Amino acid sequence: MADAATLLPVPGAGLPQEDPWAQVLGDLEMTAVFCSTGRFSEPWGLALPPLPGTTMFHLLLDGRAVVDVEGEHHDLAPGDLVLVPHGTGHRITGAAGDPATGLWDVDRTVVADRYEQLRIAGGGRPATLVCGAVGFTDPGVGRLLASLPPVLRAPGPGASGADPDRAWLRALVTAIDHEVRRPRPGTDVVTARLADVLLVHVVRGWLEAEEPASGWIAALRDPALGPVLRAVHAAPADPWTVESLAAVARLSRSAFAERFTGTVGEPPMAYVAGCRLDAAARLLREGDASVEAVSRRVGYDSVPGFHRAFVRRHGTTPGAWRASGGAPTLADALGR
Repeated sequence: MADAATLLPVPGAGLPQEDPWAQVLGDLEMTAVFCSTGRFSEPWGLALPPLPGTTMFHLLLDGRAVVDVEGEHHDLAPGDLVLVPHGTGHRITGAAGDPATGLWDVDRTVVADRYEQLRIAGGGRPATLVCGAVGFTDPGVGRLLASLPPVLRAPGPGASGADPDRAWLRALVTAIDHEVRRPRPGTDVVTARLADVLLVHVVRGWLEAEEPASGWIAALRDPALGPVLRAVHAAPADPWTVESLAAVARLSRSAFAERFTGTVGEPPMAYVAGCRLDAAARLLREGDASVEAVSRRVGYDSVPGFHRAFVRRHGTTPGAWRASGGAPTLADALGR
C-alpha cells in the first residue's frame, strides 16, 4: 500500500478545495492479484481465504448470492457489488446454507497469469460472478483502506431510488457482462480495468456518505489536523517536530499531540516516519535514483538506518522492493 503523501491535495497544486477526494481517488491505482469469472449453479459456494494486503470484490451479474463476512450477511441481486477492503476471509454462496468449496479447489480454466474462469455445477439455479483481489501500487493507500468498514456494498443499477449514477453504472456492468459472456483476447485486461472503476465508485460513495469519528479520513476532514496532513504529505522530508506540526494546526503542543494520536491512531512523529518511508517506496518504484539518494530525499542521513526502517515498514529491502516494482502478488498475499 502506498504513501499517503500522494493521496492528499496540496494547497496551490491545482486541486479544487471543494473536492478534497479527487486526488485520493485518483491515486487508487490498482494491480490485479487475481481476477476470475464464475459460472455456478446451486448449490454452490466459495470459501475465500484471508488475503492480507489486498481488497477483494464480488460483482453479481445474474442469479443470486449471499456474502458472509465476519458474521455479516449480504444478499446480492444482479448488478450488486460487494467490497471486502481488508482482505478478510469470507464466504459467498448461491443461497444461505449452501456448502462452500475452498477457492483453490474449485474447477477452473486458467486464461492468463492472473485471470481464471471458475465453475461449480450443482444443477440448480445459475449465477454468474466476477470476483477478484487487487493490491495498490501506492503503499499509503493503506491509510484510506484502514478507515473503511469490513464490508462495502454498492447496490446495482437496477436498485430502487432516483440515483443519477444508475445510467452509467448500468452501462459499466453491461460492459463487464459482455466481456464475461463473449471472451476475446484481452478480456482479462478489460474486465480488470472495468472492475477498477466500479471499486472506485464504491469507495467514493462511502466517502460522500460517511463521517467516521476517528481514523485517517476523520483526520483529513478535521479543520486542525487536515492542514497538518497536507503539509507533511507535501514535504515529508522536512525536519518536522511535534512543535512545528502543532504550529500548523494552531494548537498547543500537548493539545495537538493528544488530538492527533486520538484521531489518527498513532503519534505525530510515527506518522511522519511512515510518510517518509512510503514516499521512499514510491520513489524506488518510479525512478532510477540510488537507494542512498532516495534515503536522503526522504530525510534520512544514514543509509543503514533507512534500510532498517524500510524493512520494518514494507517487509522487504529497498532493493528488493524496486526489483518487484512494489506490486503485490498472490504469493505475497498468501504469505508464501
